[in-house]
Amino acid sequence: MEFDVEYDVVVLGSGASGKSAAYTVASESDLSVAILEKREVTGGTSVFAEGHAASESSEAKARKVPDYPGELPEGAHFPTCEEHAKRYLEFSHYRANPDVVKAFVYNSAETIDILKSLGVEYTDVSIYAYDQPNELYTFHRPDGLGARVQELLLRACENAGVDIFTKTPGKELIIEDGKVVGVIAEDADGELLHIGAKAVIIATGGFGNNPDMVREYSWTPHLPDFWYCPMTFENTGDGVNMALAAGGDTRNIGTMIIGNCAWGKTPDSHLNGGGCQPVLWVDTTGKRFANEGLAANNIYFPNTIAQRDDGIIYVLMDSDCLQYYMEVGSDIGLGDFVHYHTPLSRLKTEIEESVNSNDGAAFSADSIEELAEKLNIDPHTLKETVDIYNGYCDEGYDGDFYKLSKFLYPVRTAPFYAIRQGVGPLVTCGGIRVNGDFQVVNEKSEAIPGLYAVGNDASGLYGDTYNMDCPGSANGFAHTSGRLAARHAISQIGA
Repeated sequence: MEFDVEYDVVVLGSGASGKSAAYTVASESDLSVAILEKREVTGGTSVFAEGHAASESSEAKARKVPDYPGELPEGAHFPTCEEHAKRYLEFSHYRANPDVVKAFVYNSAETIDILKSLGVEYTDVSIYAYDQPNELYTFHRPDGLGARVQELLLRACENAGVDIFTKTPGKELIIEDGKVVGVIAEDADGELLHIGAKAVIIATGGFGNNPDMVREYSWTPHLPDFWYCPMTFENTGDGVNMALAAGGDTRNIGTMIIGNCAWGKTPDSHLNGGGCQPVLWVDTTGKRFANEGLAANNIYFPNTIAQRDDGIIYVLMDSDCLQYYMEVGSDIGLGDFVHYHTPLSRLKTEIEESVNSNDGAAFSADSIEELAEKLNIDPHTLKETVDIYNGYCDEGYDGDFYKLSKFLYPVRTAPFYAIRQGVGPLVTCGGIRVNGDFQVVNEKSEAIPGLYAVGNDASGLYGDTYNMDCPGSANGFAHTSGRLAARHAISQIGA
């Protein structure tokens, strides 16, 4: 076949995994490399990342003990690579691929050093949710967060000689005799380009914004019927579908990171901050459905909401509780969006604005029955739920869901408030099956020559749920897998 242009390596996608792969090729070899990006700008979902996971890093060793607000919990320590790897395997119920897990974990420290060499500075190494006792201290938070990291990595790619083509999505892999030898892309003018390559690295970010693929592959096929996502992405499964067409295997595909947010609001709004607290939660039947302390884990919380038939819950509090959160501060933090123990000073104002605009995000009433009518819930059912819950608050023991007594806030003092929480896709992080070198494999576990998948296009690190026990996993895995795939491609092309 004749090609319009040829490169040694072509990378599809320009997020953390794609740029890390391209930079590795350009900086560690004499091979030519190009990035194809379908959007007008580079960065992908990685610009929204807050930090990345790593163990035994130079940053951790320099600190000796984790960064922590206040007294460090007993036994808190930076994990070893072994502890880090075992947590992925155990959390996934051993559905994770040990080769993929170990490849990431044992190379994660080098990722930190490489990013530091590009100008990234780290403000702290800790956990993500200070109220979550199960997390390992793997979270490396860069100054300027993911947006700054992507800015520096883009500059490094450009200086290293990577050719970057925006508004140029990959459309189809070119395969000859079972080997991937290039890709068909579409340029900004809609013209098809046949680009030759000795290796293609898929880094298109998964398929979280492809409703049909979510219905087909995820454990929440009903999610697209009601989802609300405060951040719009363009991860529509382009790369995964190309890999599937090439014979890639779907084992462990479909793992999603589901996000929750106050309906129609941004994650950093105080309305969302109030909606992430461990007060009384009810679904649209007016009944409790979970231990509200799950709010401490921002994976368990949205997973629980996503199991509601209509993906909606209401977070209820009375005026005393509202005042507590405004003056004393949040019980539950949400990373850099809702700061741990910070007063939600705008909460009442934002509730009133929502009520006055009738936008459906918040409601208020002078009685539980009136609130139920506004929520379209049977008043008798909601009143019964509140009465039973208040009884548990008086006893100091939650007989239904065993919530910690410190989170048993009664709902007694009018006016009463309800915040509507919805869920939506952030990204999928279970993609096509790969081996420990990040080569795409078929259903017989045979590598497809010339084809790699990295970041959220690759499976192997999780079971059915993203592992918040190792905070920063998705972004750390993206950077590291991109580099390792590139190194393997370099070794194969040079062989």
